[in-house]
Amino acid sequence: MPRYPQLRCLLSAGALLLAAASAIAAEPLLLENEYVRVAIDPRQGGAVTDMLYKNVLRFPLIAERGAGVAGSGVLFAPAIELGGKPLTISGMKVEHRAARAITLLASPVEGLSFERTLSTGAAESGFSIRDQVRNDTGGAISVRIGTASRQRPEPWRLTQRSWIGDSSQAVAPPVPPLRIPSGPFFWRQIEQYGTGFLYRVERVAAPVELSQPLPGGVTWRSEPVTIPAHGKVTFASTVWIDEGGGAPDQRNAAGPVLVRSDVAAAGRSGEPLIGFATVVSPVARRARVVVTESGREIARADLQLVPGKVERVPFTCTPARAGDLAVRTTVLDAGGVKLADAEGHSAIDGAPAGRPQVWEMYTARMPEEHYRGSWREIGEQMAANGKRIGGASHVEVRRRNAGVSDADLSFYAKRFPFYTEMLAGASKVSGIRPAEMVLANRALEDRAACMDVAFFGPDGPINAFSKERSNEGFKGLGYVQVLPARGYAFHLYMNYGVNSEGLSTSGATLNEDPRTTAIGHQAVAEWKQSGRRVMPPSVSLWMLLAMCRNVDEALAMIQDPEAPLEFTGNLLLLDRGGNAARVESVGIDRQVFRRKPGESGFFVAGNYPHRRADGLFAIGPKWGWAANTMLRERFLEQFAGSRADRLSLRDVISLMQTHEAGGMCQHIHDNPGELYTSCSFIAVTRTGDLWLSQGPPCQVQYVRHTLKP
Repeated sequence: MPRYPQLRCLLSAGALLLAAASAIAAEPLLLENEYVRVAIDPRQGGAVTDMLYKNVLRFPLIAERGAGVAGSGVLFAPAIELGGKPLTISGMKVEHRAARAITLLASPVEGLSFERTLSTGAAESGFSIRDQVRNDTGGAISVRIGTASRQRPEPWRLTQRSWIGDSSQAVAPPVPPLRIPSGPFFWRQIEQYGTGFLYRVERVAAPVELSQPLPGGVTWRSEPVTIPAHGKVTFASTVWIDEGGGAPDQRNAAGPVLVRSDVAAAGRSGEPLIGFATVVSPVARRARVVVTESGREIARADLQLVPGKVERVPFTCTPARAGDLAVRTTVLDAGGVKLADAEGHSAIDGAPAGRPQVWEMYTARMPEEHYRGSWREIGEQMAANGKRIGGASHVEVRRRNAGVSDADLSFYAKRFPFYTEMLAGASKVSGIRPAEMVLANRALEDRAACMDVAFFGPDGPINAFSKERSNEGFKGLGYVQVLPARGYAFHLYMNYGVNSEGLSTSGATLNEDPRTTAIGHQAVAEWKQSGRRVMPPSVSLWMLLAMCRNVDEALAMIQDPEAPLEFTGNLLLLDRGGNAARVESVGIDRQVFRRKPGESGFFVAGNYPHRRADGLFAIGPKWGWAANTMLRERFLEQFAGSRADRLSLRDVISLMQTHEAGGMCQHIHDNPGELYTSCSFIAVTRTGDLWLSQGPPCQVQYVRHTLKP
């Protein structure tokens, strides 16, 4: 049963009786088939008030927050002007009602009638609208025809994207009104979960003005059209509803099939370049997808397209030379006839003229910090580091009246000698006594959404970490390498990374409920007030990588009853042997989930906890962040779950470049968390390598870092 009131009431027999032939329809009407459900309001000129794609992915957190909704509000309402004045078209009568068609009739003024027919086929993810204005007088009249749409504000609607145009252009707002000679023209809208629609108007009797006066709204008006006595003017449109194919390529935005050729923004000659062909069809059809580069075929797939369902075909090409690389995706029907094509462009070995920023982004490198030697020497280097990453070093030495007590130092010297030696070295350079010193880890101060995925393929266990922010800034991001004389070498990005033994860590904001936060913080405060200790503040995750070889050792250190880890967040642990664990922690209260031996698929940590039997660890207020993680989990399973044990390092890099709802590379507008993928890393436990991207993986190179001096 749908949640929308206007859809719910239509499912009852009583509501259908209200739409009896030639009666004034007082309630919204329902038009549906296997793929779509559409609500129509005769009181507003037959405007569409809700559009739902039935086959979209749903789960409890988003089921009541717009999952599958392609649009809502007052959409495609007739906008007819007579003598320069808009007509009010309301209280339409149901002239005809069939299984998949509705005809509505109204006479807004004497001598003029308006008829609207809405219909859908049995196997298509959309519907058509046929509007007719009839002149019933004995003389000619002049009218302007068009429609007006206004999206309804919804509490769950966080992001949406929109484009308008014709076959020669596809532009995003804000734009000045477009003058279209005669059509066809379109409006493409995508909601936060990827579901959206394509509204296409066929040729009309006069040039039109197409505009977006308000966010989420579109109007079009024709120039005056003369209707002779007892004549009529007809205009038709089609609305295709789908689960999303991303931003339209302007060459096929209004075509029968939506196609994208999604290739990385830049690359180097001689090195593999990864991309995706994306295809969405409004009707069921067999299709062949062919991807070419410089006329050479690089990928091909035969697909059985389901109406409205997006299909992705991955491809890899190796550019032979510098310059602008064009990758074309062509979709052919079963008879070999071209349905649509699209091009993606990549700057190879330097951006083409007019696009230098693409290459600058691709080749950007993060600031780096390198420490080596004894832990005392590492402490000295840290205190002298100055300004490397952002405003201060990754771990900053600060003075505080109550730092680490002499008793604490004595305790830590036995349990974590690396830490106390580091303090001694920092004290020598800074002049701050260890008992007055605090190490402030800025990486812990700047935690945001993020997601961590453990892959288990032919290149060994791999930890892929996606760093999300709520803006496009890169401030404070950087790489740290630590090569100590004692303990294990390791390298980090934002406090997470991998060591020489193959133990990897990554983390995310837990997004727990307020009660769990309050109880967890109270518990850790009482713990400290009683004189008990936690792992060394700020550098505890450094100690984890410096002292532990595998997940078992790491969990033992985290849960040490004498000095547990104080950490609020979701922590993923992965080692070279394929052991994985997720630690959901608030202060020192935590729950641990282990990957079962022989378990297939992915192991994930993201922006939501799992509710415990005592009611704690419920999902917190940022439902968009939690929904975003869940969408990504389900995308991974749907798109790559069947080959999870065969995903190589290159495959993982490819997955990190995927877009739209559920994709790993996010750009504010394409996810319910309103998040931006500012950076990511891929930790290869077998080698200890850390592959790091300075920016969104679709726009920058992955730079390989090793633990070699």
